[in-house]
Amino acid sequence: MDEEMNVGELLKEVAEENQTRKILEILNECKDIEEAKEKVKALLNK
Repeated sequence: MDEEMNVGELLKEVAEENQTRKILEILNECKDIEEAKEKVKALLNK
């Protein structure tokens, strides 16, 4: 049971890290904060 919880926690952590990487990539690509906000909002609506 503990092993299953650890795998779940690890998957959650990796997913959060990947989401952060996506956001950083968006921030680097955008010309201004408004464009970045719209793209991040679009991520939430997927």
